[in-house]
Amino acid sequence: MILGYQEQKEILAKYNLKTPQSFFIEDKEQVSLAVEKIGFPLVMKISSRNHLHRTEVGGVFKDIKNKEEAEDAFTTLNKITDIDGVVAEEQINGAEFIVGVKNDHSFGKVLMFGSGGVMVEVFNDLSFRVLPIKSEDALEMINEIKGRKFLEGFRGGEEVDKKIITDFLVSVSLLAEEEKFKEADFNPVIVNSEGAFICDVKIIV
Repeated sequence: MILGYQEQKEILAKYNLKTPQSFFIEDKEQVSLAVEKIGFPLVMKISSRNHLHRTEVGGVFKDIKNKEEAEDAFTTLNKITDIDGVVAEEQINGAEFIVGVKNDHSFGKVLMFGSGGVMVEVFNDLSFRVLPIKSEDALEMINEIKGRKFLEGFRGGEEVDKKIITDFLVSVSLLAEEEKFKEADFNPVIVNSEGAFICDVKIIV
């Protein structure tokens, strides 16, 4: 079972893991409150304990620029069955990565870190470590993937201090040690000079 929206937020906050500013919407009247709180552009997506992959059911709208688009997105998302509600959140820009924790029968909990988007799907650009890890291990994981170039100002992009991700991965390691769950999936994790933001989370118990 996937933990609910609020439960996941509370666990992440406990370990100082950042998420975008967000607002849980239960009815159309609350769209205005979400827009007022977050501003534009924003992302809207379903919150569900039953849908493992939101995109497969059309459960995500990005780059929403005004209230009318937000209301239309809510109406469409709210028609999807087996959802708890709709989440509006600020749209974060930066380098995209994937982070996961899984239980291995031989090694116990294992941390995965890799490039997000098509890089992980097409090139399998991933690194793994048995947990727990230290900062040195986290830095090795970063340097093992091709996607590290997106942190180094690739093609005029923003250069980001790798310590942001090493601290993030160590915090995920601590979470995995102390919390009981079957697996966790953070995808995408958007990284910029302001920090590493978990933009989609699934903690399965």
